[in-house]
Amino acid sequence: YNNKMKKIYLYTILLFSSLFCTILISCNDFLDREPLSSIAPESYFENEDQVTAYVNEIYDRVMPKYSGNSYGLYETDKDTDNQIKADAVPAKYDKGVWKVEQSGGAWSFETIYRCNYFFSMVNPRFGESLDGSSNTIEGELASIRHSIGEMYVLRALTYFELYQAFGDYPIITEPLADNMVILTEASKRSPRNEVARFMLSDLDRAIELLNGKNMETTRINRDVALLIKSRIALFEGSWLKNFKGTAFVPNGEGWPGKLKDYNANYQYPSGSIDNEIKWFLEQAVIASK
Repeated sequence: YNNKMKKIYLYTILLFSSLFCTILISCNDFLDREPLSSIAPESYFENEDQVTAYVNEIYDRVMPKYSGNSYGLYETDKDTDNQIKADAVPAKYDKGVWKVEQSGGAWSFETIYRCNYFFSMVNPRFGESLDGSSNTIEGELASIRHSIGEMYVLRALTYFELYQAFGDYPIITEPLADNMVILTEASKRSPRNEVARFMLSDLDRAIELLNGKNMETTRINRDVALLIKSRIALFEGSWLKNFKGTAFVPNGEGWPGKLKDYNANYQYPSGSIDNEIKWFLEQAVIASK
């Protein structure tokens, strides 16, 4: 009887041990699975729909400032002598009610970061060639190309708003780590004309990727990119011409870029401010044509 009971106990222990190991292994397998409620970054941007969905989210961030009102690209003109609106004099100018921003104001890099994250994930999969010959993203090639082109326009428009507000501004082309040393170095402001050149280079890239007018009218196409390029180039060329010699242009009297070293002279990419003015105005003419 004792031997029989010992065997039963032994078999029972072995059975439960086996079941426990099976459950433990199954739990480990389950815990090692990717979360079903969210998509890991490395498994996203694998097809056309995912690329388009991300671009659409950036549309919602950028385009309402330009298309969600009757002013379009000329929204910022409504507070000048170019055009007037019903509440043309904001209440903040009333005596005793001057107000300041409760947040960081316009000095923000969130949308820029999101655009740069897109490029860091999508461009390696699309490849360096504009024809998409090395593309690994599933879907219609023309649609993928167009979505990437849209993102270049959206980043340019994001920079255009910041550049109009601040002039000299940091040029950041990749998603940066949350590291104080890296962020401090990247936050150094570039001269305004270089920021404008950066926007034009983004638009040139977009123009090569975007489809023409045979697109649904709710999306950016090649002609829109050319229109924006002509406006930015005209804006900077006119600014350099009208504010030449002042603190509002590189090398002008009191320009903050020279405060650390008054003997340092900024070298324009085209050689001089006059050449820079000519270059930007020519770019505006070419894009317009």
